[in-house]
Amino acid sequence: MRTCPALALLVIFMTIAARAALGATHLEGMDTAAAAAKIRAAGAVLVEVEGFTDPEGNIPCVGKSFSNVWHYKFYSRSSGGWLIINVCGTEFTNASKHEPENRSEESTKALPAFLADSRTILAKLTKDGAFTGTGTARNREIYLKAAYLPGSDGRPAGCYWTVSQGRTKIFTGCDGKKTWGNYAKTGAEGRAPAKALKGADTAGKYTKLAVDTIRRKMKERGRGQQPVELMLIETLVDKTGSARCIGPDDGWTYTFADNMTFGGCKNKTSVKEVDFDGATGSFNKFFPLPITFKDSDFALSRTPAKCAQSHSTISMKLQNFKPKFTPFAGHNLIWTVDCGTLRYYLDGHTGSYLGPGKK
Repeated sequence: MRTCPALALLVIFMTIAARAALGATHLEGMDTAAAAAKIRAAGAVLVEVEGFTDPEGNIPCVGKSFSNVWHYKFYSRSSGGWLIINVCGTEFTNASKHEPENRSEESTKALPAFLADSRTILAKLTKDGAFTGTGTARNREIYLKAAYLPGSDGRPAGCYWTVSQGRTKIFTGCDGKKTWGNYAKTGAEGRAPAKALKGADTAGKYTKLAVDTIRRKMKERGRGQQPVELMLIETLVDKTGSARCIGPDDGWTYTFADNMTFGGCKNKTSVKEVDFDGATGSFNKFFPLPITFKDSDFALSRTPAKCAQSHSTISMKLQNFKPKFTPFAGHNLIWTVDCGTLRYYLDGHTGSYLGPGKK
């Protein structure tokens, strides 16, 4: 009996799609990550695993987005350096060197041979009533990280899974057998994340219009065969993540690789051709931005509270870094929020707070 080639391809596609939709736990990528680390650094040992999962402990293996992977950190004693290997299931995404600002705070101790599966960890915590995560495969805000931690609050030093979402942060042994407390997560720098204030003039409001407008302008100028590459979104915002502006020229600015910018503010827009005078080489550090991302009002609500409390005008910038240039290893789409002399990074896919930075 002969099989129709088209039908066979459809079956293969549906199988791959179903597997991607199911997602993968951290355990499924361990061998792939270890093999990738071995060929890049002699004697590299796994010291951390982290990722944002759905309530079942899975990450969907879709595309090449760095938010859709498990991040495996390796340490090589011979080289004295760290590697980040990004993998989902058995699919290798990329590898990059990790160069921390404070080496003394980085993990160097190898994780134990047995590390309870992320799916098992969340299932047990839910069953025991210690943690109930929410979200979907698309919107994952449950953060899991396995690493050796020093003793604290009666918890002995050892290997732990850190499980957190919203204001909840708990620790459970890497073997999944014992849980230490259910602590209210006070979030970045000692304050709980604020409830997102709905902004009237956010970055997401004009993004699609900006891309469509520039695409039309390029066609009018005979450049319709070129891809439309949005490289940067930025402006000064108020406490709601809305542009502080009078007109579109000082509102949200959408910078494109073809020397054109789009401005948006208070439902008014503008388009400009800009001569970057050869400065477009700086775009070599970035991938084009996706049209969908966590909007500026949500990202600002996850920024340390003292940012908005102490500053009425805040700078926000969205960039899609190549792994080599990212200011926060394992994350590429990043909101950079500047409040005076303070700088913070947030994941552009989830809006989750990543940590402080230096200006």
